[in-house]
Amino acid sequence: MDSSKLEEMLELVSQNINGLMDNQLALTAQVQVLQAALASVLLHHADRPALLRTFQQYMQISKESAPQLAARMAALESGMLALLGQHQA
Repeated sequence: MDSSKLEEMLELVSQNINGLMDNQLALTAQVQVLQAALASVLLHHADRPALLRTFQQYMQISKESAPQLAARMAALESGMLALLGQHQA
């Protein structure tokens, strides 16, 4: 493989990586906005104990469905549980 071909391929790979990083930042921003909106709703929900039970059930299903993400979900779950009034040790 000649030098110009290698440089061209390296440039393409670099552009792909930059695109992926931009997509990741966009998704992170969307998640942050959704978390803020959800927190606002949760803090004003009339039946927080029932909401807490339902949330825990869905989180269990989610973690079982995607075990490779379970550890990452657990940290986010703790924040949501705190908003719903359940403090974890």
